[in-house]
Parts: sequence; structure tokens; C-alpha cells
Amino acid sequence: MRILFLTPYLPDPPDFGGAARMFHLIQEVAARHEVVVLSLAGPGETPPGRLPARIVPVPVPLTARQPPGGRKRLGQVRSLLSRRSFQHALYHHPAMQRALDRLTRDERFDLIQIEFSQMGGYRVPPGVPVVLDIHNVEYDVLRQAAARGSLPRRIFNQIEYRKFRREEIAAWQRATACIATSAADAAVVRAATGREVAVVPNGVDLDRFPRFPLDQADPTALVFVGAMRYRPNADAARWFVEHVFPRVRAALPTATFTIVGADPPPDVLALGTVPGVYVTGTVPDVRPWVERAGTVVVPLRAGGGTRLKILEAFAMGRPVVSTRLGAAGIDAKDGEHLLLADTPDAIAATITRLAADATLRQALADRAYALVRERYQWRAIAAELDAVYARLCTKG
Repeated sequence: MRILFLTPYLPDPPDFGGAARMFHLIQEVAARHEVVVLSLAGPGETPPGRLPARIVPVPVPLTARQPPGGRKRLGQVRSLLSRRSFQHALYHHPAMQRALDRLTRDERFDLIQIEFSQMGGYRVPPGVPVVLDIHNVEYDVLRQAAARGSLPRRIFNQIEYRKFRREEIAAWQRATACIATSAADAAVVRAATGREVAVVPNGVDLDRFPRFPLDQADPTALVFVGAMRYRPNADAARWFVEHVFPRVRAALPTATFTIVGADPPPDVLALGTVPGVYVTGTVPDVRPWVERAGTVVVPLRAGGGTRLKILEAFAMGRPVVSTRLGAAGIDAKDGEHLLLADTPDAIAATITRLAADATLRQALADRAYALVRERYQWRAIAAELDAVYARLCTKG
């Protein structure tokens, strides 16, 4: 088969969640089929050339790879005067539509896969099946964000949520088939479309994220990994430092908390002035930071889909303490593969107990590693996606 992927930013390098999912799915699909990737690309970005697929970049002023700045803020203000969402303005570009029209006119494709609901507004040629990969239910992320933050941010997110909910559901309905990363997200899409939705979960590359001996890590060293330009990650880091970490330090005076992720906004950078807290900013490789940590924490209070950061921690043999929302969508059980807690007192108590119990740390790490080996390797996940393709093409 010849498959065309539409992506909202270059999938390579796979240095944060959305890019990693696209990179590994494209890599595995390209081992079975001929793949072309049509991608938005930010200023100065060029494909590194590591994917076994032809990449066609479409230059645009801004993608999700760039940190928030004046251009994005201006776009958000302008969107308030439009019936369309800011998401639509950010992801829908006439240049991309022209490139898509030209490519599908000049070449034959058996199937088109669109990455993220935000890209679902592009016009595709009739008669070609379209798979929409819903990384998360984005309108629900906006709804959650509207419940916290500054008053202007809450107002904007509430307006944006209402606009994009309509647009996102329309994108689901236009696609021939939708895939979701979790059963919960699949249920939401199924209710909106009346169609079956396959679950194609996130995964982990066990070669890239090898297991390291846990006894060489500091049991009081905590790490949180995630692109800080993504507001739910920034919110989680700030909330943990303000409400959880003081409780941890009261019980473990030598405890440290390291925030590892690209493009931290000023309010996250400022957390580095708190004793025991370190903010790395963009790093070339997150693995050394995870290797040194005794516990990976995932204190998310908003978001959707499933967290690759948890699967990567599992692969590297690190115990995880997460909120229930942070671990949503992963077939991991509390007390067996990781520890779950939601309130500041409960999270701090869980971290403290884990730091004092080497047997528990190792048992969690062992069972979690077995889980990712059995369930969350990209090759097996891509086979599930290939089954979706086969069903669509058979129907066609």
C-alpha cells in the first residue's frame, strides 16, 4: 500500500510525546508499506532524514514545536473575534492545502492517515480512506484548562473549548475511521460518531530507553519529564513544587525534584529558585536524568490520551508515582506496576514510603518492565494499526 501521513509538525526528532508517537508509527508502517509524510514545518526546520519515508515539509510561521511567544498570543487574541478556534488558525494553512492537493493529484495513495484532530479540517480527495489518529480528545484538555489559571486564561480556554469541540467532532465524523490511544478516549469518539473506534495505544522503544539498575539511583531524587511548552505539563510542575514538594522535604530533607523538558515558561523557570528544585530546560537527552532518579513523578491534573513518559520510565526500570489522570489509558494497576495518588498529602506520603522501601521500588520496577515488554512495544502496536488498514481496504 501507498500511505500518506499528514502531520502538524515534523515527527523527527521524536523528543516529546506527540512527535514520538508519529515517529515510531511511521517508522513501523514504512517497514510494511510505502510512506510519504506531508508535514507542517516551523522556521528553519528540516527533516533530519532518519525515517524510512519521504518527508515533504510545508514551511509555516509556527508549529507546536516552537515555544509560545508574541505571535501565538496575537493569534489567540485574534481568534476571539472569529467563529473559528485558535486551534484551526494554528494548524490550518492554505499552503498545506495546496501541497496536499498537488501531491494527491500527482500521486496515487491507497490511504491517508491524519495525525491529531486539529489537522482534520483539510480537504482530501474523494474515494481515499482516511484514518484520523486522535492523540487525545483536545477539546476536553481545553475544558480542563478552563478550570484553572489566571482569569484571562480561563476565559480564553472556555471560549476555545466551545469552538473546538464543534470542530473536533466534525473532524471525527468526516474521517473514514478514527483510532484513539485509550479506551476512554475511544468511548468519547464512539459516542460522538456512532462508529467503532480502534484503540492503538502509545508505546516505547526498549532499545532507546534501556533498563538501568535501580540500586544505582538516589531513592530521594525525583524527576518529572515533559515538554514544558505544553500547559498541562507546566501546570503539573508548578502545582507539585507549590503543594507537594514541601511535604516531601519535611519528611525527606535531602529530596530533590528535577523538571526536565523543553521551553519552560517563566513561571516554571522561577521554580528553580526553590531549594531542592532544578529546572533543566531543553536537554539533548532525557535518559541521564531519569537514570539518576529514584522515582519518576507524573503529577498531571489535566490532559488526555496516554503518557509516553510513564512507559519510558517503566522501560528504564524506574518506579512511578502518578495522579490517576496522569496514568489514564495505560493498563497499569495501582500497587502492582505503579503507585497512584491525587492529593498533595497522599502523593507526598506515597513518595516518602517508596523512598524508604527498596523492596517495593524494585518490585514495582520489575512488574512495570514486564508490562511494557508484553504490551507496549511499537512493533506490536503498529501491527494493530495495520489491522485497521486491512479492514478499511477490504471494505473499499
